[in-house]
Amino acid sequence: MSEFITLTKAAAAKITDLMLEEEKKLAEVGLRVYVQGGGCSGFQYGLAIEEGVRDSEADQVFESNGVRLYVDPISVRYLSGAQVDYVNTMGGGFTIKNPNAKSTCGCG
Repeated sequence: MSEFITLTKAAAAKITDLMLEEEKKLAEVGLRVYVQGGGCSGFQYGLAIEEGVRDSEADQVFESNGVRLYVDPISVRYLSGAQVDYVNTMGGGFTIKNPNAKSTCGCG
């Protein structure tokens, strides 16, 4: 069985750097990955550094490349098999590759 959601090594390294810059204790901090309405294709993705689960009964916790990932129950339905990557080029940054997406936004 493949992992639910994964981080590339580049994304994990960047997130770890950001956590250290914010002086967060790595053992207590993770990355929240979520889907919300409002993108031109109906949804947009969000990422946030977070200190623990919001709802211990509902949040699902995953780990990829040494980074803890928190996903709420609604977002879980849309993120199966997704991969978070980090590209360090002009116009780069974090991207989410989702095999479940039916369409993507072309407006940048």
